[in-house]
Amino acid sequence: MVNIHAVRRWHGIVGAVIVFFLFYLLLSGLVLNHVDILKLDKREVSYPWLMRWYGIHAADPTQGYLLGKSYLSWEDSKWVLDDKLLPNSAGQPVGAVEINGINYVATATALYLYQSDGQLLDKVEKQSLPAFPILALGKMGSNVVLKTPSAVFASVDGENWERSSATGMTLSSLQDLPADVRRRVADTLAPGISLQRILLDVHSGRIFGRYAIWVMDIASLVLLGLGLSGFWLYWRLR
Repeated sequence: MVNIHAVRRWHGIVGAVIVFFLFYLLLSGLVLNHVDILKLDKREVSYPWLMRWYGIHAADPTQGYLLGKSYLSWEDSKWVLDDKLLPNSAGQPVGAVEINGINYVATATALYLYQSDGQLLDKVEKQSLPAFPILALGKMGSNVVLKTPSAVFASVDGENWERSSATGMTLSSLQDLPADVRRRVADTLAPGISLQRILLDVHSGRIFGRYAIWVMDIASLVLLGLGLSGFWLYWRLR
């Protein structure tokens, strides 16, 4: 026969322990219910220890293109001009030059025009290019020059193009980034994780490792057991 006093004792002990688990779920769940209001999906954190915990490694570009006194570097689809992220960037640059205060950055299928402060002036895509893919980007005097498989084209504004000779053309080439620029670029490109994802991982237990999910499952089963034992105690005491 089941000892009702022993059941009550274990029911109280387990209940006292599991109450912390309940607070944990309730608090994280309440915050997750208001993600939109708190804008947690748009807030990111990038603490080094947190990145290591998630296995995310910081970018560390070592080369880039020299644009006047600034350097253009990138990681995946993020372009950085010194320590400023450039908007609307996509793809890997094949060349970059600075002419009369305008920064020209080319990918295989597009030409981007930026101001010195990083503001996008224009994006010339392959439909408006004289030819593509772009193999390299350079300059000839005050003209920007595109090297393509079919010919070399020059333009004074990046929009109107004419066939040109390669004579006198200087193509952009990759340069080693100075140490101070590398530090600034690494800080700018530091990966981040949204607070929403962190809270979801905290709520599910995934943030503590793959085995923590089983701990959460066991705790859920314990809660079920507490509910059943509580109902049994109530029924017996009646």
